[in-house]
Amino acid sequence: MLLFRRAWVLASALLLFSLLQTSHRRALAQVVGSITGTVTDQMGTPLTGVRVSARSDTQIGGAKSSYTSGEGSFRIPGLQPGVFDVTASSPGLKSVIQKQIRVGINAPAEIFVIMEAQTKEEEVKIVERAPVISTTSAKVKETFDANFVDALPLDKRTGYGGFIRDNVPGAADGGGEFAGSDWLARVRGANTYQNAVLLEGFRMDWHKITLNSLAAMEVLTAGNGAENAGTPGAVVNMVTQSGSNQFVLDITTWHEDGRLRLFTSSNDTNNNRRQSFFNPTFSGPIIKDKLWFYLNTEFRNELIHRDPDPTGVVATPPPRYYWNTRGTLKLTWQVSPRNKVQSFTLINTEAWQKNREGWDATPEAQQMQDWQDYFTGITWESLLSDTVFFKSQVGIQRFFRTFKPESCRNEPDTCLDQIPLQQLSPRPHGMGNYDRVNQLLDHSIEMVNTLEWFKSTARFGEHSVKLISRVLARNYETTDGVPGDMKLVFNGGLPDRRIDYYSNDPRLAEARRGYWIRSSSGYRISHSVSDVVRVTRHLTVTPGIGLTTNHASTPLRGAVISQTAFTPHVATVWDATRDGRTVLRGSYNHYVDTDAVRIAQRAFGDGVSQECRWNAATGAFDTNCRYSGGMRGSTVGLPCGPQGVTASGAPCRTKLSIPRTRELTVGAERELVQGVGLGADAVYRTFSNPYEIAETNRNWNAAGSALNTNGGAFRNGRAETVVDLGTPSEAQREYTGVTVSVKKREGALKLTGSYTWSMLEGNVFLEENNEYGDIPGRNAYLWGPSPYDRRHEIRGSAVYQANSWFSTGVVYNYYSGQPYSRKFFNSETGRFEDYKARVGTDPGQNINDPADDRDLRMPDIQKLNLQFRASLLPLYGVNLDLFADIINVLALRTTTAVFQEDGPNFGQTSGRLDPFRVRLGMRYRY
Repeated sequence: MLLFRRAWVLASALLLFSLLQTSHRRALAQVVGSITGTVTDQMGTPLTGVRVSARSDTQIGGAKSSYTSGEGSFRIPGLQPGVFDVTASSPGLKSVIQKQIRVGINAPAEIFVIMEAQTKEEEVKIVERAPVISTTSAKVKETFDANFVDALPLDKRTGYGGFIRDNVPGAADGGGEFAGSDWLARVRGANTYQNAVLLEGFRMDWHKITLNSLAAMEVLTAGNGAENAGTPGAVVNMVTQSGSNQFVLDITTWHEDGRLRLFTSSNDTNNNRRQSFFNPTFSGPIIKDKLWFYLNTEFRNELIHRDPDPTGVVATPPPRYYWNTRGTLKLTWQVSPRNKVQSFTLINTEAWQKNREGWDATPEAQQMQDWQDYFTGITWESLLSDTVFFKSQVGIQRFFRTFKPESCRNEPDTCLDQIPLQQLSPRPHGMGNYDRVNQLLDHSIEMVNTLEWFKSTARFGEHSVKLISRVLARNYETTDGVPGDMKLVFNGGLPDRRIDYYSNDPRLAEARRGYWIRSSSGYRISHSVSDVVRVTRHLTVTPGIGLTTNHASTPLRGAVISQTAFTPHVATVWDATRDGRTVLRGSYNHYVDTDAVRIAQRAFGDGVSQECRWNAATGAFDTNCRYSGGMRGSTVGLPCGPQGVTASGAPCRTKLSIPRTRELTVGAERELVQGVGLGADAVYRTFSNPYEIAETNRNWNAAGSALNTNGGAFRNGRAETVVDLGTPSEAQREYTGVTVSVKKREGALKLTGSYTWSMLEGNVFLEENNEYGDIPGRNAYLWGPSPYDRRHEIRGSAVYQANSWFSTGVVYNYYSGQPYSRKFFNSETGRFEDYKARVGTDPGQNINDPADDRDLRMPDIQKLNLQFRASLLPLYGVNLDLFADIINVLALRTTTAVFQEDGPNFGQTSGRLDPFRVRLGMRYRY
């Protein structure tokens, strides 16, 4: 905690310094919205001094106004995302009202206004056409508003992660421990920790967010710009609703029942399930046009009865139970016409009982899990002058999570004494007791200051100079253990090995049992400067530079990561047809990885354990004993082993490099007809020098099949496992993707659709615990297609308002099959982790004959969801919607996962699409 406080003091000082140095001249791309545009006469001559005002029900404080410059341009900053009407008026000219202007979160909404001379009678020209294409931004993004999201039949209605995976090009499931997560996804080659999730401008990657509370969501998948120099993955910007001058009660509730599932199979894991959801919202004015409030709460519970294991290996586990309560409170105070203050608080608590899915554990080896997290922050926005917009934010958050054996609910005094067991054959699964005790405490303080300065000149064009100064100080603590401080492993009917766990290092002191506690703390400071330069009315260039500093340390090792990097960024957008309907765009971006505090724990090592193999001669676990974990079992920057020298005696110590991502984007977009845009974007990314942990003490033979008997099996002469944290240059991956998209955001039919061809190859794809480096002889097989590689994707989302009372929504997804591998048993490690051909390939009957190798890919996946919604308002005067979401209408049960371990179960289905199911719900507004 002392280091955490020091980091906080340092971060605050640096932030204050940066503001003093830059507040008079620099600016930041704000999370709030803005409207920009140009006003001309019918001949295209810019008009000066025209009053432009924007009004919306979502905008507190009434209409916001600005005047056009000498070049006819204007900007209205500091807007709450929503739908606006923009009015342009000037003496002697017809007033023009442009409706349905959708203000988003990042790039400004752009409009072009043409004014005509006024006749004798006062006239107002109303334009219903809303802009479709941005002529100033090269960001590759998807934007969704609340009404569009609500009308879609989503697989899950409880988190943004699932929504992104089904509706954003280049997005895939988090996989591994993040499979099916409501809040994590992998986007365009990045891993789950390389995304940035921003709510109200605050970073909150861990937190669960009430989807129904959002006013708008914007997902940047490429071209993130200098302000996101520390985010190689997706940038998810979200803004919650703020209320209005009317009191509103808004209640959404829905229910799913296993009895509404059809075409099920005996090897499903979740056939008999019940899930209920209740989401009331109350908002309105405390003082009209002065102080608003918005309160959204969410209650959910779920009960899943399991079906029997179709292989008969594992007894049927007991039902799985989940409950969750979330809440969002937002207060908005318009202090003066130019100053606004907002407070935002989020609370989440949830619990799981008997929470191991599938058949990888017997009933007595189930887990219980509890999460509690909260966030609170305050934001001040100020229009300092007509050309300077400023915003200052401070927020604190805390995330707490525990995993324990399910038996602790009823047997708290003895649950941690029961020894867990693991069976390797005929299929790996847990027995005896849940094999993990874990607690995570993650809390942070964040300060963000933003400033935007606009300048329009006749000679040097229009400028929007932007600055972001973001400081995040964080403390991360984990507690790990194993019930009974021991685990027994069996291979079929025979004992295989025993693993003992300690709270200290028995190689250095008298052995103690218990929990292994690790903590790390640090800070991340990022500054960015960019300038959106409108060189001409039709050409925009945005150069930028980011400065990112990462520092992370542990109590015993001190500083583990201390890095500073400059990153260049540039984007160009050209309005090719000079009418705002055709743009060509491109960008170059250079990102760095900022996940330093969590990574620093790797230098502290895992808990110390000793593994001993079964000795049939003595009838005991007393052979091939070796230690792993602990400070002695962990190194930093020693890839050749804990001695720090190669076999030839040369030193190998290396300094951790900064993980970098370099990105190129090229795109074009055209408004085909009014309100319909067709676009294409190509994205290329290379990920280099990732954080990677690897076991370095074992001295493997050239094939990686066994330890080397010549020269010692272990490099330091001791039978122990040593894990090194490094950033190897040989560890890389590449993403190449091309997306063609169509968008229509207005009218009775609203839709977004895309086709993406992509290729993701390399040898590291997970966060930092990849296979690369553990067994050198295996590395040659690891370069190949990622398990998340989808060569072809088709996505479509549409909402159609058939008449005043009936509408329908559609979500369609098609993915080509993802690769999988054939993994062989390694007797040294006791795991299925050997390869006889490169990943994604079956070596065939003759391992030494490449001619019989074949690619391994799962079947293509196709999924169609429908929603039918009826509004009773035009029929009976009651503002009540009834809806039914039909998930997987085609009732396809396509395989989504298979067993990859070599043996009788290899290639058999271990996961499949959920069956045809129905969700019934309603929404009431008053």
